[in-house]
Amino acid sequence: MEDKPAPIMDIDRKESNSKSEEPGLVEPIMSPEEERATLRKLDFFLIPLLVSGFFVLQLDRSNIGNALTDTLTTDLGITTDDVNLGNQLMLIGIIVAEIPSNLILQKIGAPVWLTLQMFIWGLIALTQAWCTNINSFYATRFLLGVFEGGYIPGGQYMLALFYTRKELALRTAIFYFGNYSATATGSLIAAGILNMGGLRGLSGWQWLFIIEGTLTLLIFLGFVALLPYSPERTAPIHGRWDFFSERERQFMSIRVVAEDDSKSAHKAKISLASLGEALLDYRLWLHMILNVASLAPKGGLQLYGPLVIRSLGFSKTDANLLNAVSSVLVIILSWIISIASDRTKLRGPWCIVALMWSVVFAGALFAKTTDPDKWLRYALFTLLSGGNALTQGLNDAWLSINATSASKRSIGLAMVVIGSNLGGLAGQQLFRSSDAPKYSQAFLAILLLYAASIPITLVIMWVYWRDNKKGRTAQVNEAENSNSERKFDI
Repeated sequence: MEDKPAPIMDIDRKESNSKSEEPGLVEPIMSPEEERATLRKLDFFLIPLLVSGFFVLQLDRSNIGNALTDTLTTDLGITTDDVNLGNQLMLIGIIVAEIPSNLILQKIGAPVWLTLQMFIWGLIALTQAWCTNINSFYATRFLLGVFEGGYIPGGQYMLALFYTRKELALRTAIFYFGNYSATATGSLIAAGILNMGGLRGLSGWQWLFIIEGTLTLLIFLGFVALLPYSPERTAPIHGRWDFFSERERQFMSIRVVAEDDSKSAHKAKISLASLGEALLDYRLWLHMILNVASLAPKGGLQLYGPLVIRSLGFSKTDANLLNAVSSVLVIILSWIISIASDRTKLRGPWCIVALMWSVVFAGALFAKTTDPDKWLRYALFTLLSGGNALTQGLNDAWLSINATSASKRSIGLAMVVIGSNLGGLAGQQLFRSSDAPKYSQAFLAILLLYAASIPITLVIMWVYWRDNKKGRTAQVNEAENSNSERKFDI
């Protein structure tokens, strides 16, 4: 992450935002080497914490699938259909909680709320180990979703507070590494934990919830101890152990506010009027629709990946191991595409590149559904799955970069995450038993969904291009009559 920070040594006072002109705020003089060192230091403290939070969130969200392979249904007297309903209740909880969670975040501050909700969902994840019947199972799954809802947009909101536009796509992609790595390693971790079944009279699934819930609570302690509050106040929420100097704090604050003064406050004042204004902004809805369409395939590919690979003729163990390859590929490809996006300052074109990757391999896989070569079909499936979420982080960063106010950034990020979950929920219906083992209809649907996402991306690009051409530059922080202007990224 060796981005060269925007130089702030010669910021003209007339072009600087009003914050930098306030008495007592002096622009620090830093050499390029010092600026890069400060940015690396910020990366060291902030990024690993947010990524690890995403990692445990995904573990707690998805380990129910691993628990199913143990004695969960027998011990609780439930069926797999009951488990599926519990999983859907969790997704409903996430969707319902996204916007309210972000309203709370803006009220009390992102670090405070993210830390608190991690503590609560960690406790819920842990107490799942003592579920005794269907009612307690449904209750814990729904509450887990409610308190996990908001972490993803909240984490991205924190990234937007600390990083400039040219740095944000890469950091957003790295943030999603927590999701991808949990997907890649979750089954391997669970395989070891489930072998503890019988220890101290507990089943393997109980140990799974206990250990992974405890891991979440350990990450919570890391948030309490180390998570910076804001660029101006880099000490964690307890106010001690500030690892940044006053000079470094001024540098981090000035460079983001000089570019976008909607970031001058770490909390947005969201009123009913500003909430309504955000919900009526059609640009936010376009980004949300893009996530619904482009991430619906992910819901099916992620859930049924091992099953599809096994249907090719691989053993159950081999299918689970081979399925992890695509998650590693997602990390590599998202890293490459986010760097390209930040360096070119283009968002939509790189979304289209990612979608074309998926269209090509979905089409190839659809054409080869009857091919007897299982390794060829596995390779095509892995290449398809390796690109199944490339637009997610890029689209989220695109919205965050172009948001014209802090309230629209916060609500908009919640909306795109809602779109991701709605798409994922719909995508779970793509692979049906009547379509097995070739799943030709599923791959055709995936091909069409990715193809449909391309014109949606083009519409978003056209909207921003039109606004730039007409001179509708983003009037940032209009409620405070700011004169700061900037063009939208396309």
